[in-house]
Amino acid sequence: INAQWQGILMKHLDLFAGIGGFSLVAQELGIETAQFVEINSYCCHVLRKNFPTIPIHRDIRTFHANPNQFDLITGGSPCQDLSIAGKRAGITGTRSGLWFEMLRVIEVAKPNFVIWENVKGAISTGALLTVLSGLCEAGYHFDAEILSAAEIGLDHKRERIFVVAHADGIWWDAPPWREQVGHQIEAARLAIARQSIDPPAWGISHGLPHRLDRLAAIGNAVVPALVAIALRRVLYLESLR
Repeated sequence: INAQWQGILMKHLDLFAGIGGFSLVAQELGIETAQFVEINSYCCHVLRKNFPTIPIHRDIRTFHANPNQFDLITGGSPCQDLSIAGKRAGITGTRSGLWFEMLRVIEVAKPNFVIWENVKGAISTGALLTVLSGLCEAGYHFDAEILSAAEIGLDHKRERIFVVAHADGIWWDAPPWREQVGHQIEAARLAIARQSIDPPAWGISHGLPHRLDRLAAIGNAVVPALVAIALRRVLYLESLR
Protein backbone atom coordinates (compact mmCIF):
# COMPACT_ATOMS: atom_id res chain seq x y z
CA ILE A 1 0.00 0.00 0.00
CA ASN A 2 1.33 3.44 -0.89
CA ALA A 3 2.49 5.24 2.26
CA GLN A 4 0.23 8.20 1.54
CA TRP A 5 -2.83 5.90 1.72
CA GLN A 6 -1.98 4.14 4.97
CA GLY A 7 -4.61 4.84 7.59
CA ILE A 8 -7.38 5.40 5.03
CA LEU A 9 -10.36 3.29 6.09
CA MET A 10 -13.04 2.58 3.50
CA LYS A 11 -15.97 0.17 3.45
CA HIS A 12 -16.73 -1.27 0.04
CA LEU A 13 -19.95 -2.67 -1.47
CA ASP A 14 -19.19 -4.91 -4.46
CA LEU A 15 -22.26 -5.09 -6.74
CA PHE A 16 -22.42 -7.56 -9.65
CA ALA A 17 -19.36 -8.99 -7.93
CA GLY A 18 -18.68 -11.89 -10.30
CA ILE A 19 -15.62 -13.78 -9.01
CA GLY A 20 -14.47 -10.80 -6.96
CA GLY A 21 -12.05 -8.93 -9.20
CA PHE A 22 -12.79 -5.57 -7.62
CA SER A 23 -12.55 -6.97 -4.11
CA LEU A 24 -9.32 -8.83 -4.82
CA VAL A 25 -7.65 -5.53 -5.69
CA ALA A 26 -9.44 -3.64 -2.90
CA GLN A 27 -8.03 -6.13 -0.41
CA GLU A 28 -4.50 -5.53 -1.71
CA LEU A 29 -4.97 -1.77 -1.39
CA GLY A 30 -6.32 -1.90 2.16
CA ILE A 31 -10.00 -1.29 1.29
CA GLU A 32 -12.45 -3.44 3.27
CA THR A 33 -15.14 -5.17 1.22
CA ALA A 34 -18.15 -5.51 3.52
CA GLN A 35 -20.80 -6.96 1.19
CA PHE A 36 -21.16 -8.78 -2.12
CA VAL A 37 -24.21 -8.82 -4.37
CA GLU A 38 -24.04 -11.59 -6.99
CA ILE A 39 -26.70 -13.83 -8.55
CA ASN A 40 -24.60 -16.43 -10.41
CA SER A 41 -24.29 -19.65 -8.39
CA TYR A 42 -20.83 -20.61 -9.61
CA CYS A 43 -19.48 -17.11 -8.98
CA CYS A 44 -20.93 -17.26 -5.47
CA HIS A 45 -19.07 -20.54 -4.95
CA VAL A 46 -15.82 -18.80 -5.90
CA LEU A 47 -16.58 -15.82 -3.65
CA ARG A 48 -17.30 -18.06 -0.66
CA LYS A 49 -14.03 -19.91 -1.23
CA ASN A 50 -11.86 -16.81 -1.54
CA PHE A 51 -13.74 -14.42 0.76
CA PRO A 52 -15.40 -16.71 3.34
CA THR A 53 -16.29 -13.97 5.85
CA ILE A 54 -18.00 -11.55 3.46
CA PRO A 55 -21.80 -11.95 3.14
CA ILE A 56 -23.36 -12.43 -0.29
CA HIS A 57 -26.79 -11.13 -1.26
CA ARG A 58 -28.08 -12.99 -4.30
CA ASP A 59 -30.26 -10.41 -6.10
CA ILE A 60 -29.63 -6.68 -6.44
CA ARG A 61 -33.35 -6.13 -6.95
CA THR A 62 -33.99 -7.11 -3.34
CA PHE A 63 -30.84 -5.58 -1.85
CA HIS A 64 -31.22 -2.52 0.36
CA ALA A 65 -28.49 -0.37 1.86
CA ASN A 66 -28.59 2.26 4.58
CA PRO A 67 -27.36 5.85 4.24
CA ASN A 68 -23.59 6.14 4.83
CA GLN A 69 -23.25 2.36 5.19
CA PHE A 70 -20.53 2.24 2.52
CA ASP A 71 -17.77 4.62 1.45
CA LEU A 72 -17.31 3.03 -1.96
CA ILE A 73 -19.69 1.19 -4.29
CA THR A 74 -18.35 -0.62 -7.35
CA GLY A 75 -20.20 -2.48 -10.04
CA GLY A 76 -19.90 -3.73 -13.58
CA SER A 77 -23.60 -4.00 -14.36
CA PRO A 78 -24.50 -6.68 -16.94
CA CYS A 79 -23.15 -5.85 -20.40
CA GLN A 80 -25.13 -8.30 -22.55
CA ASP A 81 -27.49 -5.63 -23.91
CA LEU A 82 -24.60 -3.21 -24.61
CA SER A 83 -21.92 -5.45 -26.10
CA ILE A 84 -21.38 -5.52 -29.86
CA ALA A 85 -21.69 -9.31 -29.51
CA GLY A 86 -25.23 -9.01 -28.14
CA LYS A 87 -28.61 -7.83 -29.44
CA ARG A 88 -27.85 -4.21 -28.49
CA ALA A 89 -31.09 -3.65 -26.58
CA GLY A 90 -29.30 -0.89 -24.68
CA ILE A 91 -29.44 0.26 -21.08
CA THR A 92 -33.17 -0.46 -20.87
CA GLY A 93 -32.62 -4.11 -21.81
CA THR A 94 -33.61 -6.84 -19.37
CA ARG A 95 -30.07 -7.45 -18.11
CA SER A 96 -28.20 -4.20 -18.66
CA GLY A 97 -31.18 -2.35 -17.23
CA LEU A 98 -30.06 -3.60 -13.81
CA TRP A 99 -27.87 -0.49 -13.80
CA PHE A 100 -30.94 1.35 -12.49
CA GLU A 101 -30.98 -0.97 -9.47
CA MET A 102 -27.33 -0.02 -8.85
CA LEU A 103 -28.32 3.64 -9.10
CA ARG A 104 -31.14 3.05 -6.61
CA VAL A 105 -28.65 1.62 -4.11
CA ILE A 106 -26.26 4.53 -4.70
CA GLU A 107 -29.00 7.11 -4.13
CA VAL A 108 -29.89 5.55 -0.78
CA ALA A 109 -26.42 4.64 0.48
CA LYS A 110 -24.85 7.94 -0.64
CA PRO A 111 -21.24 6.66 -0.74
CA ASN A 112 -18.41 9.12 -1.23
CA PHE A 113 -17.20 7.17 -4.28
CA VAL A 114 -18.67 5.05 -7.06
CA ILE A 115 -16.90 3.06 -9.77
CA TRP A 116 -18.92 1.80 -12.74
CA GLU A 117 -17.23 -0.53 -15.24
CA ASN A 118 -18.56 -1.77 -18.55
CA VAL A 119 -17.85 -2.58 -22.19
CA LYS A 120 -16.95 0.02 -24.79
CA GLY A 121 -20.30 -0.66 -26.48
CA ALA A 122 -21.90 1.38 -23.69
CA ILE A 123 -20.88 4.48 -25.67
CA SER A 124 -22.55 3.69 -28.99
CA THR A 125 -25.77 2.45 -27.35
CA GLY A 126 -26.12 5.66 -25.33
CA ALA A 127 -25.78 3.75 -22.06
CA LEU A 128 -22.75 5.73 -20.89
CA LEU A 129 -24.64 9.01 -21.24
CA THR A 130 -27.52 7.53 -19.24
CA VAL A 131 -25.17 6.35 -16.50
CA LEU A 132 -23.35 9.68 -16.28
CA SER A 133 -26.66 11.57 -16.24
CA GLY A 134 -27.92 9.38 -13.40
CA LEU A 135 -24.76 9.93 -11.37
CA CYS A 136 -24.92 13.66 -12.00
CA GLU A 137 -28.54 13.85 -10.83
CA ALA A 138 -27.54 11.87 -7.73
CA GLY A 139 -24.96 14.54 -6.90
CA TYR A 140 -21.72 13.10 -8.26
CA HIS A 141 -18.83 14.48 -10.29
CA PHE A 142 -16.98 11.96 -12.42
CA ASP A 143 -14.07 11.06 -14.66
CA ALA A 144 -14.43 8.43 -17.39
CA GLU A 145 -11.64 6.52 -19.11
CA ILE A 146 -11.35 3.66 -21.62
CA LEU A 147 -8.63 1.24 -20.50
CA SER A 148 -7.47 -1.84 -22.39
CA ALA A 149 -5.80 -5.04 -21.22
CA ALA A 150 -3.47 -4.73 -24.21
CA GLU A 151 -2.13 -1.46 -22.79
CA ILE A 152 -0.66 -3.33 -19.84
CA GLY A 153 0.91 -6.10 -21.90
CA LEU A 154 -1.80 -8.77 -21.91
CA ASP A 155 -2.53 -10.64 -25.13
CA HIS A 156 -6.13 -9.52 -25.53
CA LYS A 157 -7.72 -6.13 -26.11
CA ARG A 158 -10.62 -6.13 -23.63
CA GLU A 159 -11.36 -2.40 -23.72
CA ARG A 160 -13.43 -1.33 -20.76
CA ILE A 161 -14.95 1.94 -19.60
CA PHE A 162 -14.20 2.91 -16.01
CA VAL A 163 -16.22 5.75 -14.49
CA VAL A 164 -14.88 7.05 -11.18
CA ALA A 165 -17.45 9.27 -9.46
CA HIS A 166 -17.13 11.27 -6.26
CA ALA A 167 -19.89 12.90 -4.27
CA ASP A 168 -20.82 16.54 -4.59
CA GLY A 169 -18.88 18.46 -1.96
CA ILE A 170 -15.83 16.21 -2.39
CA TRP A 171 -14.29 18.40 -5.07
CA TRP A 172 -10.59 19.04 -4.87
CA ASP A 173 -8.11 20.74 -7.14
CA ALA A 174 -6.86 17.35 -8.31
CA PRO A 175 -5.30 16.68 -11.73
CA PRO A 176 -7.58 14.92 -14.22
CA TRP A 177 -7.52 11.14 -14.23
CA ARG A 178 -5.87 11.00 -17.67
CA GLU A 179 -2.78 12.76 -16.30
CA GLN A 180 -2.36 9.94 -13.77
CA VAL A 181 -3.24 6.96 -15.95
CA GLY A 182 -0.12 6.86 -18.13
CA HIS A 183 2.43 5.99 -15.46
CA GLN A 184 0.01 3.59 -13.75
CA ILE A 185 -0.44 1.64 -16.99
CA GLU A 186 3.32 1.47 -17.46
CA ALA A 187 3.78 0.19 -13.88
CA ALA A 188 1.11 -2.48 -14.43
CA ARG A 189 2.70 -3.51 -17.74
CA LEU A 190 6.11 -3.97 -16.10
CA ALA A 191 4.66 -5.91 -13.18
CA ILE A 192 2.89 -8.35 -15.52
CA ALA A 193 6.01 -8.73 -17.68
CA ARG A 194 8.05 -9.73 -14.62
CA GLN A 195 5.62 -12.55 -13.79
CA SER A 196 6.47 -14.51 -16.98
CA ILE A 197 3.18 -16.41 -16.88
CA ASP A 198 2.63 -19.00 -19.61
CA PRO A 199 -0.69 -18.59 -21.45
CA PRO A 200 -3.33 -21.12 -20.38
CA ALA A 201 -4.41 -23.90 -22.72
CA TRP A 202 -8.13 -23.81 -23.48
CA GLY A 203 -8.29 -27.09 -25.39
CA ILE A 204 -10.12 -30.28 -24.49
CA SER A 205 -11.00 -30.31 -20.81
CA HIS A 206 -10.75 -34.08 -20.17
CA GLY A 207 -13.25 -33.79 -17.34
CA LEU A 208 -12.19 -30.47 -15.79
CA PRO A 209 -15.05 -29.75 -13.36
CA HIS A 210 -17.23 -26.72 -14.06
CA ARG A 211 -15.16 -25.88 -17.13
CA LEU A 212 -17.92 -23.91 -18.87
CA ASP A 213 -18.74 -22.09 -15.64
CA ARG A 214 -15.07 -21.22 -15.19
CA LEU A 215 -14.72 -19.93 -18.74
CA ALA A 216 -17.86 -17.81 -18.40
CA ALA A 217 -16.70 -16.39 -15.06
CA ILE A 218 -13.26 -15.55 -16.44
CA GLY A 219 -14.75 -14.06 -19.59
CA ASN A 220 -16.98 -11.74 -17.58
CA ALA A 221 -14.32 -10.84 -15.03
CA VAL A 222 -12.54 -7.51 -14.79
CA VAL A 223 -8.78 -7.26 -15.31
CA PRO A 224 -7.36 -6.67 -11.81
CA ALA A 225 -4.52 -4.45 -13.04
CA LEU A 226 -7.07 -2.11 -14.64
CA VAL A 227 -9.25 -2.15 -11.54
CA ALA A 228 -6.18 -1.10 -9.56
CA ILE A 229 -5.89 2.07 -11.63
CA ALA A 230 -9.49 3.07 -10.81
CA LEU A 231 -9.19 2.17 -7.12
CA ARG A 232 -5.93 4.07 -6.79
CA ARG A 233 -7.77 7.07 -8.21
CA VAL A 234 -10.29 6.74 -5.38
CA LEU A 235 -7.57 6.47 -2.74
CA TYR A 236 -5.74 9.41 -4.25
CA LEU A 237 -8.85 11.59 -4.06
CA GLU A 238 -9.61 10.40 -0.53
CA SER A 239 -6.08 11.29 0.57
CA LEU A 240 -6.67 14.91 -0.51
CA ARG A 241 -9.59 15.45 1.83
